[in-house]
Amino acid sequence: MTKDYAKRKRAKKKTNTRTPRSNTKKPISPIIVFLSGILLTLFAVFLWAIVKKPDVIEEIVSQKETKAATEKSQNKASEQTQKESTKEPDTEFTYHEALTNKEVDVVINKPKNTDSDKTYIMQCGAFKKIDDAEKMKAELAFIGFQANILTKGGWHRVRLGPYKSKRTAESDRHKLQDNKYLNCQIW
Repeated sequence: MTKDYAKRKRAKKKTNTRTPRSNTKKPISPIIVFLSGILLTLFAVFLWAIVKKPDVIEEIVSQKETKAATEKSQNKASEQTQKESTKEPDTEFTYHEALTNKEVDVVINKPKNTDSDKTYIMQCGAFKKIDDAEKMKAELAFIGFQANILTKGGWHRVRLGPYKSKRTAESDRHKLQDNKYLNCQIW
């Protein structure tokens, strides 16, 4: 047992084959060096201009100040001319009186109902067996519709209506479509 233990202990000891990481820093990008050189040069030129030629800087600053002063005076003058031109003679407007005394004629044209005597029927199914028609009539009653069964030629038709306008028939048809009755037709 001691031999096995010694073998296992030796097997656990392995030499490190990985190379250590170096602590070297990445070199600085040449673009950054170039830009910083330009900035330092501009700063040096600015300082040289202040020390050697302060009168040039004073002239530049005074020119900017005079331009700003002339622009302000021109703006004030244009505002005054606008105010003078917008002044109107003293007249009082009473909008309330003008609006309350105003009369407006409105002509209302009512659409003519040519379909006033026409009625619409919606058929949701036709069955050979009366039991199937009764079943559909009961399902429609649970949804809130009162259906009729018309038997003709061996077919039992489940119908809704009559509707006075097609709009109400379409409205009920959309309600039925929401409840998974997709085969209803308007006649």
